[in-house]
Amino acid sequence: MSFFKKGELRLLWPFYFNDLFMSMLFIYPIFYILYFRELGFSLAQIGFLASAYGLATIIFEIPTGAIADIWGRKISTILGWFLAGIAMIAVMFTGNFYLIMVLFFVRGAVGTLRSGAEDAWVVDLLKHKKRKELIHDFYSKRQSFYSAGVVVAGIIGAFLVKIFGLRIIWPVTGIIMIATAIVFLFGQEHFLRNKKMQGIAQRAKAIFSHSMKSINYSMKHNVISLLIFSGMICIIVTNFAYDITWFPFLQNLGLKDYWFGYLISASCVLGIFIPYFTKALSIKAGGYKRYLILILSLQVFLLLSVLFAKWMLMAVVIYLLFMITFDFFGPVRVAYYQHFLPSKMRATIDSFRGMLYSLVGIIAAPLGGFIADKIGPQITIAIGGILLIPAILLYLKIKGDVVPK
Repeated sequence: MSFFKKGELRLLWPFYFNDLFMSMLFIYPIFYILYFRELGFSLAQIGFLASAYGLATIIFEIPTGAIADIWGRKISTILGWFLAGIAMIAVMFTGNFYLIMVLFFVRGAVGTLRSGAEDAWVVDLLKHKKRKELIHDFYSKRQSFYSAGVVVAGIIGAFLVKIFGLRIIWPVTGIIMIATAIVFLFGQEHFLRNKKMQGIAQRAKAIFSHSMKSINYSMKHNVISLLIFSGMICIIVTNFAYDITWFPFLQNLGLKDYWFGYLISASCVLGIFIPYFTKALSIKAGGYKRYLILILSLQVFLLLSVLFAKWMLMAVVIYLLFMITFDFFGPVRVAYYQHFLPSKMRATIDSFRGMLYSLVGIIAAPLGGFIADKIGPQITIAIGGILLIPAILLYLKIKGDVVPK
């Protein structure tokens, strides 16, 4: 049986190419917290940088989502990647906290051009081509390819950081983001543009009307609203129990800076293969909802177990197990969520979701960093485990389930 189904690569190769090859040099996420700590920033300050990014997404998320729904998802995605790459490169030229905060705000603003548009681009293309059966497989393969790319990125990043220092992460990642925009120029798109909207006032009115209609729909839809609210809780948890706390915790236990590249590579090895089993596991569990509840419950257990990690090896093992759960969780969560979105509102609803996540992140990022500064990253990670429990309760409130075909 062929790995790619008939016609799959012809439709989706730019996305697969990006996740597999471009991600090999996407080294910024691995080392940026270490870089800012090297500059002398506190964890609370790093949290405020994330808040600046989040504030921009709140301001621009819904308008850019509506733009993608009205004028095209492809052009919106390409602009988002290209402009974000420029902003990323600019960070290397300053060590001033406030200037970097401005650049993070800019990155957040231009990032909204692609946040909801990219998924909407793919899903609607597959539906138009009558290839809905590829949607789950698409997200599974993207997760797998991205993990494979990050395995290489961790090794390359460790080598580059050891030779050139942490500053190298900005130009390398920025250039690869610009290259991603170029690759997406060759992607197919099914999109019917509204040729009647010519005037600026008419376009603005259309954006506002479409945005309000999409928001109202998502809040009244039982499943979409519960998934969005549970996701908001998960955003809080990631600001208490992710890189901003895990990396300082492991540093305190003696892990060297460039070793984090190898650590991230190790955490992604299984992620190459895990996504291909998520569909079968979801069916075995009785549906997407039950499956996701099981994964969230495992994450709670792992985060609470950090309290007993007194040695580097034990902490590394828990970290790796925790990171692996995202490979099980990610493709299923997206496929489950996208199942309920209407095509004409897909990008805008997803942008609304992103806006709410950013709103939560604005508060949670500096708060998580502040708490970690005060009581230590280890306890803060465990608090994240407790905070994740309400997300499970929201999933339990969803009536029925969706079993993948």
